[in-house]
Amino acid sequence: MLQLIGQTTDIKSAINAFNASYHADYAHVRKISSRYLAADVSTERAGELAEALYAALANWGACTRKAPILRTTRQIATALSSKALHSRLVCLDRIGLDALNLDPAGDRNFTRETPFSSLDQFDTELLSILEALAHALFINNTNVTYPMKALLLITGFMPAFDSQVRKGLQRAGVSGFSGTQYLLPKNAYRAAGQRICHLPFSLGQCWRDNKALLTEAILQSNYPELSTEPGRIFDIILFMQRSPQRRLILSAG
Repeated sequence: MLQLIGQTTDIKSAINAFNASYHADYAHVRKISSRYLAADVSTERAGELAEALYAALANWGACTRKAPILRTTRQIATALSSKALHSRLVCLDRIGLDALNLDPAGDRNFTRETPFSSLDQFDTELLSILEALAHALFINNTNVTYPMKALLLITGFMPAFDSQVRKGLQRAGVSGFSGTQYLLPKNAYRAAGQRICHLPFSLGQCWRDNKALLTEAILQSNYPELSTEPGRIFDIILFMQRSPQRRLILSAG
């Protein structure tokens, strides 16, 4: 479980201090992805999203040294035009973190009805979507970081495991994030896959336990529109916690 220890002013400060261009990229892509996800897939909306994704991911480090190379916007648009991929992304977008929960024993469960018949099905689907995005958007990508960034930009579902977020998790006391890279896991049975699949449930629980405080901080910040984007808020909190000067969230067990 994760425990929020930052107060309203701490969370507000972290949101405002986060890179303004990253805020702008996220807002721009999410505005376009909302149109893409809200209706049946179309070539026009897929092309618009491909252009926005390409620009944001390039600004977030893709195509630089040691980062994966983006496919062309035309190739990305073709992949996003797939009805199967579109419906899977819609599913995660509509579920959101508030549907995910940890009980007092730390076991995962859903707070309401979801399209998933079991936790195993959720795990398999989440990792499969990341693998699909890795192939659809990048060339020879083996790391989980950029597919997770793409998933965050399109759906806002959960933080991306870039080096800064992993440092924030490490400083929170969550084990398994001290390495220099995080390979794309093939399944949820090994530790790397388990960490990806379990984190949304921990964050869903943390969001519900602290919703009033977090909402107040977000609405007081320069980015009040993020009050409906818990996945992005935790991405920012963990990213900013990489700094020793910020203690915002801790592992409670």
